[in-house]
Amino acid sequence: MKIRYLLLIAVALLLANIHQASATHIRAGEIIAERVSTQTLTYRITVVGYTDTRSNVIFGPGTINFGDGREVSLNTESDIVLVEPLGNQIEKNTFVVTHTYQGPGQYTIRFKEFNRNDNTLNMDNSVETPFYVETMIRIDPFLGVNNSPVLTIPPVDNGGVNIRYIHNPGAYDPDGDSLAYIMDIPNQDFQRRVNNYRSPGSSEFSFNREDGGTPAFLTLDAITGDLVWDAPGLAGQFNVAFKIEEYRKIDGQFRLIGYVIRDMQIIIENTNNQRPELILPEDLCVIAGTNIEEIIQGSDPDGDPIKIEIFGGPFEILTSPATYNPESVFQPSPGIVNFNWQTVCNHVQENPYQVRVRITDQPSSGPALVDIKTWNIKVIAPPPVIDEIEQLPGRSVQLSWDPYSCGNSAETMQIWRRLNSDPYEPDSCETGIRAGFELIGTTDMSTFNFLDNNQEEGLSPGNTYCYRLVAAFPSPRLGESIVSDEICVTIDVDVPLITNVSVEETDDENGEIFIKWTPPYDIDSEQFPGPFTYELIRSEGFTGNQNRTSISTTSDTVFTDSGLNTENLVYNYKVILKEGNTTIDSSSIASSVRLDPVIINEAIELNWTFNVPWNNAVGEFRHEVYRNRTDAAAEDAENFTLIAEVDVTSNEFTYFDDGSHNGVTLQKEIEYCYYVITKGSYNVDILTYPLENKSQITCARPDDNSLPCPPVLTFEGPECSTYLEDKPCGTSLFEHDLSWEPDFSGDCDNELSSYRLYFSPEGEEGTFTLIETYSALNTTGIITDLPDYKGCYYITAVDRSGNESDPSNIVCVDNCPYYELPNAFTPNGDGVNETFMAFDNPFPKCPRFVEGVEIFIVNRWGAEVFSYNSFTANESDIYIRWDGKDKNGKELPAGTYFYSAVVRFDAFDPALQEQKLKGTIQIIR
Repeated sequence: MKIRYLLLIAVALLLANIHQASATHIRAGEIIAERVSTQTLTYRITVVGYTDTRSNVIFGPGTINFGDGREVSLNTESDIVLVEPLGNQIEKNTFVVTHTYQGPGQYTIRFKEFNRNDNTLNMDNSVETPFYVETMIRIDPFLGVNNSPVLTIPPVDNGGVNIRYIHNPGAYDPDGDSLAYIMDIPNQDFQRRVNNYRSPGSSEFSFNREDGGTPAFLTLDAITGDLVWDAPGLAGQFNVAFKIEEYRKIDGQFRLIGYVIRDMQIIIENTNNQRPELILPEDLCVIAGTNIEEIIQGSDPDGDPIKIEIFGGPFEILTSPATYNPESVFQPSPGIVNFNWQTVCNHVQENPYQVRVRITDQPSSGPALVDIKTWNIKVIAPPPVIDEIEQLPGRSVQLSWDPYSCGNSAETMQIWRRLNSDPYEPDSCETGIRAGFELIGTTDMSTFNFLDNNQEEGLSPGNTYCYRLVAAFPSPRLGESIVSDEICVTIDVDVPLITNVSVEETDDENGEIFIKWTPPYDIDSEQFPGPFTYELIRSEGFTGNQNRTSISTTSDTVFTDSGLNTENLVYNYKVILKEGNTTIDSSSIASSVRLDPVIINEAIELNWTFNVPWNNAVGEFRHEVYRNRTDAAAEDAENFTLIAEVDVTSNEFTYFDDGSHNGVTLQKEIEYCYYVITKGSYNVDILTYPLENKSQITCARPDDNSLPCPPVLTFEGPECSTYLEDKPCGTSLFEHDLSWEPDFSGDCDNELSSYRLYFSPEGEEGTFTLIETYSALNTTGIITDLPDYKGCYYITAVDRSGNESDPSNIVCVDNCPYYELPNAFTPNGDGVNETFMAFDNPFPKCPRFVEGVEIFIVNRWGAEVFSYNSFTANESDIYIRWDGKDKNGKELPAGTYFYSAVVRFDAFDPALQEQKLKGTIQIIR
């Protein structure tokens, strides 16, 4: 009986030891994903685990799920790369596996280990709770290569009761993407939180801040990533988790392209130790090429030795990384480290580099304490240098500049233009262009000149054009240079100058516009002695030749154009200069002024638009706004009165009328009518200024909230297979031709200002995104450069008050999948038809919209000789390319073989998503 009792005790102790050994080791971890090359979708997946050195259990085995339906178990012998002791009874274990994805998509990489270590206070039964972390990556050819953020600072720091605790992961994004930090909750599996998690910052575990104030808190700075617990109230072991999101700027908007979750442990002890202190330099902004030399200081209130360590992007880059010394050693307090970084052009990026500095003390007993601070360094590019500017025939300008000093790193040179001079000097660390300039072109970095012919229309005579350059750096790091100095040129007046296009009568049939122009003052009188005549050309719209009409040939320089629809249409005019029957040249185009009202919160916002060759944004001239009612009770609705003089250089071409100009509030049931008079000038002294031009009269009520009727949308083509008939295999750019008609039936607003076109690449149930806005005069649109043929559209109508209609009918088009295999090939070494593969010519037989193919080939006895699955192959090749050899690499004899294949396609229609193929293959040698 005694023997049996002792045996039971021994078994119990053994089980307890086994339980402890298998469950008390894992403290923290994260997953890092790195794209191996730009040619394949192979990623190096790094799993980092921080373990308790007091446990004799090694990290792993755990399970890695790659987010595409495949998972593997960590092989702790073959996959382990590095084991590093970090102090504080913590060891860093690094495992690396590689994985190839078969195509673009969003993938959540998940790692799960058996157990956390025991006695974590802020969750239930941690010893039986799995450890789980995840990382998300987005693979998208339109986003470029994407690597997940790298966490350079390990979670190894202990803390003290009633002492502020701080941790920073030292996250660095190798692609230069923007990072944001969000608090999370530890998980035990995918989308499954640990049991009964409580924040360490709650009143259960925290009572006062370090300074004695209340309440205590646990926060995560969304920008710097500082995790601060001020202050722990109990000694013990706690776990927290947070997410590091990476955003990439695409078309001016930030898109989430990935994240990393760190799950980490904080160990709090009772101590009399005091936290060490850091003194950092001021944040820096330097021009690439600057050598940064700074001193970072630290001290400990207790006089203990200190260690200062520096982490962050400048140390992770491959070209000219930063250094510091002494590196990672304890030194007497107070102490310093010397930071040195020779910056180069490759370091330019839009976001500042975040340098994390950590100081650790070395007390004689108890836990070491730390402090962490962030130091920002922004590296900007030098300004381009303009060489000269020259006016050329055809009213064009040639701009040239010196080779750019960072030309090997920058991607494009931007050419910016404005009317008249703005000789500003950029502020310290200011990059890019200020408001008021127009981007008129870009060149590559091997081009050092630009011809500005105003899109082949010629620059406007009599105007002064000023130019500046900005060098732009490639995505995802982005970044712009300091702007160049300004250079200006005034265009000769050797053609007529239009000075007036003024709406004198607003009507849908009998409207009138007054047009005036000058003679060609600077024309070569010997070559063209005159006399001159002028042909006046009218077109509809702000620009272009829609409904182009010659309306007059005259020797005069004024004309009143009548019988127009000035209520609904915009007109533009051009004056053609003639000498006898010879056409000499023409003026620039000038349009009428269009005034559009928008209803905003019982007020009316007025916006006016035009396209004129003179400058309508001159500081000394105010645009005038007239309204027909100064009092809501006024009986004379035809009496227009000046209600505002707008400084358009600061307020742009807009005015908000809420009645505040005279203190009389607008009334909902009253219709108010407006027109504006624009005022501008050329840079020519012989004219009288300002040049005044009147808009049409437009009316609106403050309660105008009726919606337009939805338009009717039609897909005009091209048909998918027809479009692809003459396109090579692998074509990835498509276009859609659409048309629509407004619907003015029913109780709908028929005064439209625009149409908005929405697109969904995911079908009718997908998310529709606004992709284009058209004027109310347009009823067609061609969408180009689509990466896929399939997609769905709807369109809405917008009235002049900004009210948007309900969506129109949804129009969807689908891909036209195709895949065809030959019935013979000749692997005889002559270089022709050597492999069995899908047709790559003629074009109508090309594989189209294929996601993957799986094939099995057998001989006439049914024995498998070859198989291929593009979903699992290292290269996602949909063509197969079988060389006529068996699975062991031996050549098969000539003869007939049989195949069975499944091809999967990208299509909306389920009936088009999969095709099964069976057939014979003849090997001919």
